[in-house]
Amino acid sequence: MTIECKNISFKTALIGFGLISSLTLGGCSTAAVKYDSTNVGGYTDSTLRPQAAPLEIDTPLNIDQVRTRTLAHNSEYARSQTQLLETVRKAGMRGKDFLPQAYANSYGTWRSNASASVGKKVDDTSGTMPKDFYTAQDQASANSSFTTSWDLLEIGLSGFKANRRSINAYSQGEQNQYLCNKMMVDVENAYWRAVAFEQAEKKSAWLKSRVTYALDLSQQRADQNPETKLQELMFQRELIDINRWYQSLYRSLISAKPELARLMNLPAGTNFDLQSTRLPSDLGALGKEDALGLITTAYQNRPEIRQALYKTDLTKLKNKEDLWRHLPAMRFFLGANHNTNSFVLNQDFSSAGLNLSWDLLRLGQIGQTKRNGKIALAEEQRQTEILASAIMAQVMIAREQMHKLEYDLTLAWKALSIQGQITDDLIADVKSGEKPETYLVKEELMRELSFIREQMSRAELHTAKARLEQSIGIVPTCQTPSQLQASISTPTAL
Repeated sequence: MTIECKNISFKTALIGFGLISSLTLGGCSTAAVKYDSTNVGGYTDSTLRPQAAPLEIDTPLNIDQVRTRTLAHNSEYARSQTQLLETVRKAGMRGKDFLPQAYANSYGTWRSNASASVGKKVDDTSGTMPKDFYTAQDQASANSSFTTSWDLLEIGLSGFKANRRSINAYSQGEQNQYLCNKMMVDVENAYWRAVAFEQAEKKSAWLKSRVTYALDLSQQRADQNPETKLQELMFQRELIDINRWYQSLYRSLISAKPELARLMNLPAGTNFDLQSTRLPSDLGALGKEDALGLITTAYQNRPEIRQALYKTDLTKLKNKEDLWRHLPAMRFFLGANHNTNSFVLNQDFSSAGLNLSWDLLRLGQIGQTKRNGKIALAEEQRQTEILASAIMAQVMIAREQMHKLEYDLTLAWKALSIQGQITDDLIADVKSGEKPETYLVKEELMRELSFIREQMSRAELHTAKARLEQSIGIVPTCQTPSQLQASISTPTAL
């Protein structure tokens, strides 16, 4: 490639040099900023979290709406998608590997007097020195050149680079799949715990007033009848213990809605309600799968397994590239040149050249390069084996935990049913005057305690189901192939 350069005056070159120098030295005027409470006071939630979007609807959210919004607005997932987009963009840059490196160079010189010297003619064999001085260069001159060069070895290695970028894009896609699977488990856990919290919150104030009423009534009876004082005090202690137990479970659910708001990336202070849909108690077909079948499914679908395979492929590529590096380096260059020196016969000329270099000492290191490649490949294979063992354990633990929680839900539901019957019977006894109202308050508290435990057991069960889905790599919400991944060019066979 030859590009003809126009003649540029020496003064223009000096002006350009001065402008570039001024811009370069401008960096010296910058200073570091120390942030403290005085200069960050203007930051708000909207400035620190500009991607936090308000809810589009006013109706209570169901689990599918929460999942969809989380995938659309979650900051961490959005960042990973942006990274995937950039990785895919780099994977499509195959043609640029064949472009040359291009350098534009220009410089000028000046001296206070002529660059004169004493010489003799080439055909003068007498050996006598001429008396005249002469010069072969102007007092001021400028040289410009534009050179392109191709590294032929690097062009030969461009196929490895292109494959590496494609594999990195595939690997990044699997990382996004893993993040999506993990995030859906967090959504499942936070949503159903938040539903339980909303159910408990509806009766929180009423239960507090009922407990206060029962304690005051019991204390009045203890003061009026010293013979029953011990019995009443023991009743108060039992009621307080049950209430503390209930409040402990209630407090454990308080973080659910803020966590859900974080996952959906809602602006600070956003109020939202959830649909109080009771979860089904059956586990569907997933609950009937045997452990070996689930482990096989996990090996086929876990994104981490595919990431490990991509990493092994990258190691194979690196090993081949390292062997290619033992070949000689060959660089071809082609350029256009201009010289303002009036004494030069050809002021404009083209130039070309070829540079060949070979590190002969590295030839003896080929064996070591091969050994290092085998060691690195064996290490990657061991890492894959360790990962497969961890996945196997995760699947087995998630499966056993799910079935254990299924039994816990059965017990919790039975306890709630029994407690409901006890409370209903006691209401009739209180109305007839056979039992004091304080006992009814205790059973009402026990009924709400049984209800919140049943809700939590149901939420834990379906969180465990979602975790089992994650452990086998099949999360329905995350199974749609990414359009970005579909746009990645297929790498050539290794």
